[in-house]
Amino acid sequence: MARKRIPAYKKREYLAAYVMSAPVVLGTVVFFLIPALWSFWLSFTSGPDYFNNTFVGLENYRQLFTADENLRYELFNTFYYAIVVVVLAVVLGVLLANALNREIRGKGLFRVIYFLPSVTMAAAAGVVWRTMFNSQFGVINQLLGAVGIPGPKWLTDPRFMMLAVIIVGIWKQTGHNMIILLAGLTNIDASYYEAADIDGASRWQKLRYVTVPLLSPVIFFVTITSTLNALKVFDVIYTLSGSGGTDERFMRYYRTMVYGIYEKGFQFSRIGAASAEAVVLLAIILVITLIQFKGEKKWVHY
Repeated sequence: MARKRIPAYKKREYLAAYVMSAPVVLGTVVFFLIPALWSFWLSFTSGPDYFNNTFVGLENYRQLFTADENLRYELFNTFYYAIVVVVLAVVLGVLLANALNREIRGKGLFRVIYFLPSVTMAAAAGVVWRTMFNSQFGVINQLLGAVGIPGPKWLTDPRFMMLAVIIVGIWKQTGHNMIILLAGLTNIDASYYEAADIDGASRWQKLRYVTVPLLSPVIFFVTITSTLNALKVFDVIYTLSGSGGTDERFMRYYRTMVYGIYEKGFQFSRIGAASAEAVVLLAIILVITLIQFKGEKKWVHY
């Protein structure tokens, strides 16, 4: 059977596609796939660096789950932060996007103001928020004191330490979600709202029965991305804790899994232990993502 000849213009299209996709493919392989596989291998080894290591099998995992007293704090703080930040950042993002989708004066300025936190450097934002959370002269406690509420010790009281991190996380993530949701709102046909107005629907009813169902694919997307970002939180904690300089008695209330990976790998040079925890975190992220995709059919309407 004669082989079908590919036209010259098709070959040019294929070549253009390969050339344009090559940077993304190479970047994924070099900066994600190879490091991920290498980290998986390192999780079965022990040694002070990335190359001269001794194979120890599952010892790093055994130590992680049986001897690492910080793991339970890291797991709790990671999930606590992720659940609260994802829920509130998505809900607030929907409400803000819906509010700024109307014809109001200065809406462009408001969009920029709400979006700025998501592009602000983490180190700069952390330093500013650390000053604002200062129990003695921080602006937050000053405002609370002005209305007769005694300000807490945000950065040293175990009851408020993770709450401070969550506040900063919501502040950074909400604007990012809002911009994506605004883009989704522009694709909703105005005829749906006109029909709702004819039926006498209130603003809340239009949000609940028109906007949210039609926006559900975008809400699902920002939920996935927000979850991934929240489970990998590190920069906010590192800056609010004074670059990890907080007393260890209090640091356990800050710790997340990524902070534990950083500490093991870069402070104590326990590359194998850090890699083992990274693999565990990757498994957790994969399981949560699969659960989210499984539940997608029940509430996402395409």
